[in-house]
Amino acid sequence: MNTKKKIVRGGTLVSATGITAGDLLIVGEKIAAQAAPGILDAAAVDEVIDAQGMLVLPGLIDPHVHFNSPFMGTVTVHDYENGTQAAAFGGVTTIIDFSTQPKGGSLLANLEQKEEEARGRTYIDWSMHGILLDAGTQTLAEIPELIQEGVPTYKCFTTYKHAQRMVQDDDIVALLEVTARHGGMLMVHCENDSIIEYSIRQALAAGNYAPIYHARTRPPEAENIAIQRVVDLMRQVTAPVYIVHTSTAQSVEIIAKARMDGLPLHSETCTHYLALTEEYLLGPKGNFYICSPPLRKQADVDALWQAARAGFLEVVSTDDAGVPPEDNLRLSQGRFDKTPNGIASIETRLDILHSEGVCKGKITWPQLVALTSTNPARLFGLYPQKGHLAPGADADLVLYNPNSKWIMGAEVLHMNTSFCPFEGWEISGQVDSVLVRGQDVIRNRKLVGQPGFGRRVFRRLEA
Repeated sequence: MNTKKKIVRGGTLVSATGITAGDLLIVGEKIAAQAAPGILDAAAVDEVIDAQGMLVLPGLIDPHVHFNSPFMGTVTVHDYENGTQAAAFGGVTTIIDFSTQPKGGSLLANLEQKEEEARGRTYIDWSMHGILLDAGTQTLAEIPELIQEGVPTYKCFTTYKHAQRMVQDDDIVALLEVTARHGGMLMVHCENDSIIEYSIRQALAAGNYAPIYHARTRPPEAENIAIQRVVDLMRQVTAPVYIVHTSTAQSVEIIAKARMDGLPLHSETCTHYLALTEEYLLGPKGNFYICSPPLRKQADVDALWQAARAGFLEVVSTDDAGVPPEDNLRLSQGRFDKTPNGIASIETRLDILHSEGVCKGKITWPQLVALTSTNPARLFGLYPQKGHLAPGADADLVLYNPNSKWIMGAEVLHMNTSFCPFEGWEISGQVDSVLVRGQDVIRNRKLVGQPGFGRRVFRRLEA
């Protein structure tokens, strides 16, 4: 049992509500006290961590990653070992992955499989969501058990009919009913399948195979219509819903209106939707920027920043789901519709949000902490254990040097891929050290943690 006492001294504490100079006392795995600078007795502890010149943040939470996930003939580049290592270098102390139900199969059996994949491999703490491929009798019966097993959140799709992943309106209604009854939250990937499939057929018939047609065949209307449809169903059967990877200007207007009307609707966007546009699909590496929903126009990017600042977008995740670049090219066969969808970015979120958001005045440091730590902790049943720096919380900390200047690229990152979506970008700020439950995982930009230290977190949503 860890009983060591540590002081984090000389840093600037950043929370979702403000910034203040202060020191932290850690006892074992928990934050024991906050104090004014210099008040805590250094002689009474085992270690003093010098945070002079550093921002001290609560550990980041990434509630949307796809580790070791089979997709379109390949598997995502990150597993629980290399993925959580890269996450730690990006200041992430907890991730939430997905456990996919086999079509017609058991949600709970797949949960055990994911547990086995993670056991002994993670550097940081972790949890999982379910992915629902149907709303049959077995699925509806198992959702209450899933919630009791500490997995109170589960995702469905309004598209991918060809892959047998799509749920219909009556399925969503049934899922909303069981969610309302048992205290869960339904996550929804919102794109209108009919619009997408029609558009793809039209593009291919015209000989349009280039990566840009991934965006052209998944227009903003496909996302907007699907989100509005979910909102309309929520008005009939009200239950908490979380819209994943919101990407359009109109979608955030729909979400904002629903929230102002009192619906328990929540949403996220992702790092790439805040920093990249569809112009990247026109470049020589356009294939590697294919994700779903697709990258949008600059006006959408601007609207997402405004919504994040206003609080209508509550979370920024990564949706880390990149595949090996060689598999991307091999499987695509020169066609956008055959290209595996997904971008690897588990390590880049904090640096991009700081450089593109805080440094450019789009969001404040407290807003960044809310979007990446406190809000996901509250929404996904990790609070008050995680997501803040108050006494009693897990001692999940990031020491961040806001003055560091460097060039981002695959060679200097720790992700398990040769492709970086932000290759060559000038970055302000860098993670210096990371603690998970009081234990060093990253110290002075060096990995000092061990695989297997990470622990599964069992979650329960606030009533």
